[in-house]
Amino acid sequence: MSYWHTPTRGHSITAALAAIAALVVAGLLASSCGSSGIDGAGATEPPIQNTSTTVAATTTSAPTTVAPTTTLPPTTTTTKAWPKSPVLTIPAAGAVPVISTIATADPVVFLTIDDGMVRDPRVPELLAQFHVPVTLFLNQGPYLADPDYFMRVIASGGSINSHTKSHTQLTKLSAAAQRNEICGMKDIIGEHVFVAGHLFRAPYGVSNKATQTAAGSCGINAVLYWHAALNDGRVQYQQGNQLQPGDIVLAHFRDDLYDSLRAFLWQCAVQGLTVAPIEDYLPLPAGG
Repeated sequence: MSYWHTPTRGHSITAALAAIAALVVAGLLASSCGSSGIDGAGATEPPIQNTSTTVAATTTSAPTTVAPTTTLPPTTTTTKAWPKSPVLTIPAAGAVPVISTIATADPVVFLTIDDGMVRDPRVPELLAQFHVPVTLFLNQGPYLADPDYFMRVIASGGSINSHTKSHTQLTKLSAAAQRNEICGMKDIIGEHVFVAGHLFRAPYGVSNKATQTAAGSCGINAVLYWHAALNDGRVQYQQGNQLQPGDIVLAHFRDDLYDSLRAFLWQCAVQGLTVAPIEDYLPLPAGG
């Protein structure tokens, strides 16, 4: 006895609509945030914990975006388009600025990833597939455990920067100890790559004037905080319910990073945003 049933017209229409929806999302990802031609821890940090900024005020918000369970599209590449608007001028010496977002009219956001404890092999593959540049802030132990992994992560552009040697809260240290943590990690990175990045992120998003001065003393030009975060496969916003042009986005090398990146790329695609290298918007000062 056969139990085969001929599909009804309603079933056929439902299947067709589902297929169309999947293609629309795939097209958005392929043409937008995934790679609009920008060439290029098991962390203990609490998300959205900035204590001060010089560009935008912050809040402890929690609206989120979750990526739909759709198949990611094939990669695409186009001509590099950004930056078009003026880039931020940063000082060549002295106490460096603290920045959580960049004032720009360009439809771009900036991806940063901290710490380095969990090194999921799918992460560099995903970033390479969609040509996503990423700026890393790493600690000594995780970085020295596998420096080649982090070079694969930034294969599409970006840099590897100091996040201190030991992931300690800097405001509890003397000025000299802060300098040792910040500059010491920059030197360690410089032993493995041609030039260590010229940016810095303080553990837990906590810093003070001594931190800014110490960072500036070893060739760092900006302390970066963030304006949105990736956690548990979601995008979390400090203000509103979507990303804003110029947002610096925080993520961590944790077990949830791959799913969080998928949610982030989907949200960028929906909004027509490109992930750009923040180094293009925070270039070294003349003679820096």
